[in-house]
Amino acid sequence: MTEAAVNRSNTPALTLLDHARRVTRQADEDDFPDIDGEPADPASPEEDHAAFLDRHPVPRMLATAMLVEALSEREQAAIRTRNGLAVVVEVAHAEMIAPVADALRNAGAFSEVLQRSGSNRSQDRTDYGCEKVASLLGNGANVAGVSQSANRYLPSTLTAAADLRLSLGAPTHNAVRSIIALVTGRRPRKLPPLVGLTFLDVCSAIRRNSTAAACVRRLAAMTAAKQAVVATNDAPPLERMHGLGEAKEWGLALAAAVEEWRSGRAWETIPNRSVVVGGPPGTGKTSFAVSLAKSLKLPLHVTSASAWFATNGGHLGDVIRSINTAFADASANGPAVLFIDELDAVPNRDTVDIRYRDYWTPVVTTLLLALDSAASSSAHLIVVGATNHPGRLDPALVRPGRLNRVLHIGMPDADAICGILRQHLGDALPEADLTPLGILGAGASGADIAGWAKSALAAALSANRPVTMDDLVRQVCPPEKRSPETVRAIARHEASHAVLAEVTASSTLEVVTIVERGSFAGSTSGRLRNPTMMTSAQIDALAVTQLAGRAADETWGEPTSGAGGERWSDLAVATNLLASKAASWGLSGSLLYRGNRSEVQALLREPAFREAVGRDLDRLYARALRLVRENGDRIERVAERLVERRVLGGAEVRAIIADTPPTPVSEVDAARGGPHA
Repeated sequence: MTEAAVNRSNTPALTLLDHARRVTRQADEDDFPDIDGEPADPASPEEDHAAFLDRHPVPRMLATAMLVEALSEREQAAIRTRNGLAVVVEVAHAEMIAPVADALRNAGAFSEVLQRSGSNRSQDRTDYGCEKVASLLGNGANVAGVSQSANRYLPSTLTAAADLRLSLGAPTHNAVRSIIALVTGRRPRKLPPLVGLTFLDVCSAIRRNSTAAACVRRLAAMTAAKQAVVATNDAPPLERMHGLGEAKEWGLALAAAVEEWRSGRAWETIPNRSVVVGGPPGTGKTSFAVSLAKSLKLPLHVTSASAWFATNGGHLGDVIRSINTAFADASANGPAVLFIDELDAVPNRDTVDIRYRDYWTPVVTTLLLALDSAASSSAHLIVVGATNHPGRLDPALVRPGRLNRVLHIGMPDADAICGILRQHLGDALPEADLTPLGILGAGASGADIAGWAKSALAAALSANRPVTMDDLVRQVCPPEKRSPETVRAIARHEASHAVLAEVTASSTLEVVTIVERGSFAGSTSGRLRNPTMMTSAQIDALAVTQLAGRAADETWGEPTSGAGGERWSDLAVATNLLASKAASWGLSGSLLYRGNRSEVQALLREPAFREAVGRDLDRLYARALRLVRENGDRIERVAERLVERRVLGGAEVRAIIADTPPTPVSEVDAARGGPHA
């Protein structure tokens, strides 16, 4: 026997594990007929074993088992002697700090074991206790520190001088089996997946005067209960989701990597474990998180920026505590998925109003530090943020090592619409061709499409009959109740947006429709060709496209309220574009930065600024009128097709434009008796 082995058997902490091995090897198998496992029996008399268990509670024993797994033989020998050793242990959750500290005291000769969770704001700081740590180490004493975030809460002297640095995540199967054997006298050969269970969850399932089989059953029941939140959502696994684009590709690759981890791959070798999903409202960002958790077979924890404020009065300390609690709870159940909704509610520190910077900077910094901790191997966390406005995020959130990158989820295309409809229809209409509905529903969000399927099913159920294709068509495209004159005017309005989007090259048209949805009589959707580096001319072209609908109303009749009155109306968007062009982007007038796009509305109350933006609007509206008249034949053809079909794709509109030459403005003026006013 080597010297290291002799020393190891004399250490209290290691005696626990030696005792567990003896128990595992020597028990009488007939005493435990209800479980398939190895027999075990104490090496000492029964009363001595009971006294041993009295001295060592389950949390200490489990923490000891985890420490021994993490320590090499040489490291185990090092902590038994008083030789000025600095040890840092980072745990997955604050609830592990006390048991691990207790196990360390039993494992070696430590003069000080610091326990810091961040709960003591005056002492849990990197600059507190440094002198004491330096003095103890200098005198040859051993010092240890235990924390769920060592670099945030432990003295910087200790973390910088650490001779041993350990990361303890969730309890391993081997550690749990050893402690079950030690407590019950029988080592189970097989455990259920311990997914979602915290350290104390596992401890609570291992009980004296119980059998190993009962411990295993409790662990299985607790695991099932932890994952119930995912099972109750009707989102399917990621493999069966549609319209998620690159987000689905990332999720499936991650699911494959997590399966490799279950087969022995190290967690820290799994790349890109945290991302942001961004896209318009209703595109399925929340459903993506649920589906991802189902495919990963991991519990889902949901939080949001509003939740951090909802349970308190918005006091800075309370908000910071809420952020840390959200991450700590998810980490305690790791491996797990943490979903952070409304991430854009946390402002960019570069653009936040200076009056509020002192409040928001600590909040953003806390979130960044929490993400740093989540990236560690001990946390076993996958973090998914969600936002409707990726461009508003603080750049530090999405750098590598935190949320890594933004995955965009756009509006579903025709194929995705058919897939989403099929998903929510279930077994209904199995032979129906949904392709026309995919085309007709272009421009709808994933939430809209799910609503169509559910409403069609509800209508059939209320009539006590199977669902039909007509039920679905009525939801996707409700019967037209507007007058022919109104429909024609709306078609010209939307056709003008569509044609000028292509003619001015302000965007690439995706779909134009006169189907009424909510407060919109119709809609035109396109994709900006250069959204991050637009020039002054490109912004003007986009504003002209927005003003084209009103120009069409005036050209074929008279202007109506259809172009204004709403936050996202044509006039509102055009005005905001031109105001931002001057106040935010320095592309008109002065280079002075006066606020971001969300603040320009306040600037429009200033007379001089309002007049300047108004002159720009008048100039571009005149251009829109000219272009609408010049492309009148094209607009009429697109409008006729819209009245007939109610929805057109971008490719069809581009074909009409290519097939229809523009009309020179001089000919239009001559036909109308002179230039347009």
